Amino acid sequence: MIGYEGKWRTVRTARVDRGPMGGLAVVVTWEENGAARFPAGDELLVREPDAD
Repeated sequence: MIGYEGKWRTVRTARVDRGPMGGLAVVVTWEENGAARFPAGDELLVREPDAD
């Protein structure tokens, strides 16, 4: 899970890609639908999903 826009979101897939200026980026697809792209230098707030 990643904290994003004030909410915890579950990661479906994550991959590395090149940005428009050649820098690395992390591309994440959410279980809740949608996707986000983070520059590789960004700090991501990550935690394990709750066990139900």
